[in-house]
Amino acid sequence: MFDPSDTAQRRFAAYGPARLPDARDDDLNAFVDDLIVGGPTIVANTLATISNRGREVLRAYAVRMASLVVRRNDPTQLLSAVIANVVGGLDENMHESLLAMAPIEDGARRLNVDLPQLFEQASKIVGHPGTVNLMMWLTRKPEDRTLASMSYAAGTDFDGFRYRYER
Repeated sequence: MFDPSDTAQRRFAAYGPARLPDARDDDLNAFVDDLIVGGPTIVANTLATISNRGREVLRAYAVRMASLVVRRNDPTQLLSAVIANVVGGLDENMHESLLAMAPIEDGARRLNVDLPQLFEQASKIVGHPGTVNLMMWLTRKPEDRTLASMSYAAGTDFDGFRYRYER
């Protein structure tokens, strides 16, 4: 099981670029499902103890889920991606979490998911300050929310569609 407070996260070494799907995705799916069920109280408790490395893992998961929803043409995991990214640092408006918002938005656009509605649903789960930062994302200029502006590109890997970070 994923422990967000673990400062090493050895089990999640090289998780971001790992093949999609990966068995570790299941652990993170279960973790995010617990956040969804627990709502703002559980999210706040998690944020009080999460390590920087735990945040990195959740951001990687968010981008991985954005890739999977496009690959599978199934928006189900977009909510999980948003919640993971908020807990992964968007609650503090971390730069890395802002970058991860572009694949989430792009995935939503590709699957015709209403982004403000998705964020409203996520806001009920993550509470403040994540709610504010989700809404702030929507106030950015459209050209400041693109994949390219956030150093991401849409492409493919061995198994299909995948967002990749281009430094």
